[in-house]
Amino acid sequence: MDSKERALTAIQRREPDRVPLEGVAWGEWSYPFLLRLLNHFGITDETHGLIERQDRLAEKLSIDFRPVRMEPSAEFKKKAVNNPLFHYSWGIPVNSETLEDEWGVRRVLNSTRLQSRIVHHPLRGRESLEGYSFPDPETPGRFDTAERLLPRWRDRYAVSASPGGDVFFSQAWYLRGFTELIRDMYVDPGFVEALFDGLLHVYLKACNRFADLGVDIVCLADDVAMQTGMIVSASLWRRYVKPRMKTLIDAVKRKGVYILFHTDGNCEAIIPDLIEVGVDILNPVQPECMDPTRIKRLYGDELTLSGTISLQRTLPYGTIQDVRKEVATRIKTCGHNGGLIIAPSNQTLLDTRIENFIAVYEAAKEYGRYPLTM
Repeated sequence: MDSKERALTAIQRREPDRVPLEGVAWGEWSYPFLLRLLNHFGITDETHGLIERQDRLAEKLSIDFRPVRMEPSAEFKKKAVNNPLFHYSWGIPVNSETLEDEWGVRRVLNSTRLQSRIVHHPLRGRESLEGYSFPDPETPGRFDTAERLLPRWRDRYAVSASPGGDVFFSQAWYLRGFTELIRDMYVDPGFVEALFDGLLHVYLKACNRFADLGVDIVCLADDVAMQTGMIVSASLWRRYVKPRMKTLIDAVKRKGVYILFHTDGNCEAIIPDLIEVGVDILNPVQPECMDPTRIKRLYGDELTLSGTISLQRTLPYGTIQDVRKEVATRIKTCGHNGGLIIAPSNQTLLDTRIENFIAVYEAAKEYGRYPLTM
């Protein structure tokens, strides 16, 4: 099988030739580690862009997926700078320390100078929402990179697409403030409904455009859980987020794409809801928060697990043998009947040893051949 067939077979919860592999060293939080990884493999020619160098790295690791995303508009980029240490990386400098992204959210680098934190939320309540302009997915430039890469990738790899933001709950609190949004959910539901409807309008356009371009997977990232359970109560999530996720997912699944949902933490309280609204892949299934074997047993007939390799314990603190053992265990307990994609269980940080990161992929290729014999 080629990478595309392998990945789609696993997503359909059938057994491919081997367990497919995903890479989690691409996002903003992983950028410092990514530079170390590129240097380790000698992929240092900066005459090639970062996307091209990441592509070469993915080939070396036998990764079966390739990502595209909606970008800021061409007009916004003319005024902005790109700093990959920020989340999001494109922003207009407010001062020497602060970037304002296309949504009006301002961030500064934290004390480590390796990630960013929010210092300004543009929405101050119902009145400010009335005058707020959401990013328009139809402005020029947003899909230029995706349109350039898709012809190169879509016949060989499973291509996943992000609509350019952390959907619904996360993006809402970036805009409003975390405490303020939670309070609004109780005391000003009309404001919250209007805010979430505005987000839905953005993401519907973006995801439909990606479906029309021919991506295989639409990725909806929305951190709604923490180590011990939900950040926002399941009842509030069901009230505000679930119906809008269903509207979005119904629209794009009619065009033949699969849906990946990402949240950190223990989201088990809403897994049946995610299945109900049409999620096909759950990522990253952090083993410190949820037992992947239990999730596979309970939901594996309807859900593909993506990630599952410990980024909090094994990768930073374990040996290569520890990594290999965890990969082998995960394949043995979660790989039957397909429905498993192996990767680190979140974006990889500098405390991960490079040899441990590489061992994930080497062990998965060794132990993940179907039919499984372990």
